Amino acid sequence: MDDRRNIDNNNLRSRGSLSLGLRCFLLLILVISVVVFASRMLTFHQLNEQKNDLQDQKDKYQAQIDRMEHYLDGSISYEDIIRIAREKYNLAFPDDTIIYSGQGEQN
Repeated sequence: MDDRRNIDNNNLRSRGSLSLGLRCFLLLILVISVVVFASRMLTFHQLNEQKNDLQDQKDKYQAQIDRMEHYLDGSISYEDIIRIAREKYNLAFPDDTIIYSGQGEQN
């Protein structure tokens, strides 16, 4: 009878240790899964930010392309030519009065 009781106790211990081993394995799988998930979420957010930055750049370049196409279409007016000459190339008409503020001087 004692032999049978020892066998039953050994079976319970081996089942308990198997259960403990299985629990440790499942815990390890859970921890690895959480770490991989967090890593992938971080990568996703970084790529999403990069996508938004690239979309902003694309919109900016598209606006420049649209302005250039407007000039290529030949629909540029005399006022546009004057504005571009004044703003971009700092040109002036001979009868324009030019006032220097001294802000551009270097010491």
